[in-house]
Amino acid sequence: MNEYNYSATETNGIQAEASAHSLKKVLKTRDLVIFGMVFMAPVSAQTLFGELTQLSKGHAVLSYVVGLVAMIFTAFCYGKMAGAFPKAGSTYSYTSQAIHPQLGFMAGWAILLDYLLIPMLLYKLSAVFLMELIPSVPLWIVLLIFVVPVTLSNYFGARVTSRVNMYMMLLMFFSLALFIGFAVKSIISSGGISSLFSLQGIYNRDTFSMNSLVTGASIAVLSYLGFDAVTTMSEDSKVTGKMVGRAAILSLLISSFFYICQVYFATLAAPDFTSFASQETAFFEIATAVGGSPLATICTLIIAVSGISTALAGQASASRILFSMGSDKMLPDFFARLHPKYQTPVNSIASLAIVGYIGAVFIPLSVLFQLIVIGALFGFVCVNLSVVKEFYFRRKERQGWQFITNLLFPLLGLSVCVYIFFGISPIGKTIGFIWLSAGFCLLMYTLKFLKREISIFENL
Repeated sequence: MNEYNYSATETNGIQAEASAHSLKKVLKTRDLVIFGMVFMAPVSAQTLFGELTQLSKGHAVLSYVVGLVAMIFTAFCYGKMAGAFPKAGSTYSYTSQAIHPQLGFMAGWAILLDYLLIPMLLYKLSAVFLMELIPSVPLWIVLLIFVVPVTLSNYFGARVTSRVNMYMMLLMFFSLALFIGFAVKSIISSGGISSLFSLQGIYNRDTFSMNSLVTGASIAVLSYLGFDAVTTMSEDSKVTGKMVGRAAILSLLISSFFYICQVYFATLAAPDFTSFASQETAFFEIATAVGGSPLATICTLIIAVSGISTALAGQASASRILFSMGSDKMLPDFFARLHPKYQTPVNSIASLAIVGYIGAVFIPLSVLFQLIVIGALFGFVCVNLSVVKEFYFRRKERQGWQFITNLLFPLLGLSVCVYIFFGISPIGKTIGFIWLSAGFCLLMYTLKFLKREISIFENL
């Protein structure tokens, strides 16, 4: 016999109270895969191409391959942890549960830097591309075209976000097919069919160096930041944690295929990485060269519009991390407030919109590129370690294939992330250190505050 006997009314009241502080479960596996792909944005390779090919000295394809190697092992680890701990908060929740809540806070704080900066980057990149078509409109007004619809979509809930994502994905696929088709036609017309299968699109002995490749990979990883965002939506999902993890891996693999295809044909179409008038709009120049102004205009418009969907996913993910940390009292419970009707973390969404807009106005693109990866790599390392701690040591799953998945894969993912870390610019490392230091100070203050609250409660 249960010690506590609740009436049906009391039970319903408890369930209603729990539901009122839970995210609405509306997403299916397909929605999660599309969510991850939209966050990574198949066309993001177009916005990064100029910076990437310059830093890697023409080795954009290899940079994406190195980035994929790093992410595939880490994505597998996210899948394992999503099955074990199906909570919103992703990196924060997994590290807190598997290792320690304080390290979990630092992991969540680190990756929060990326989720704060990614919408800023996308707002600004999309605005820069759109201003190629409407140069007379100032940046601060163009940015509102992206910030306002993103915030409203997230405000009204995951179902609305899912529908927007579907339409945006179709637009991006159309853009990819169009560009690749024109690029193939241009390459064949200048060099014949055989020129489509050229090593020059992948490797150039005269310009190759490991340092430039690692630096390029640290930029290519920007495109991959998003597969982990699938796991932040666990509490919005109808499917189990294991399926959430598989959706993350699937979105990573599909997106990687499109990244590599684009940059391969873009490199063949414009092999001289020093010839672009502007790194920021290098892809616009390539599109103009292979398909004329109409193709460049279409690609530019779709890149600009896709910024809405990617920023939408970024804001949604960041708001779930803030919500989870607020719910656990690791941040003020202001961030854990849910809308009574839509059950969305409204305060978190509004805060991210304001910070994202201000940052996009004032922070240069070159600085944003250098800042984003550092937080993600720290978070990825923590998740890799979480798998080792949870499955290899705590659950003692070490036999046969388990040894590979619970120790070897996480250590490989960790090693490549650390290796890519050394390719990050000094300013990126410096800002990353400052951000982590601020997080540590906040953590110490939070712990001191909680101890004081517990002491007051015990003395009552």
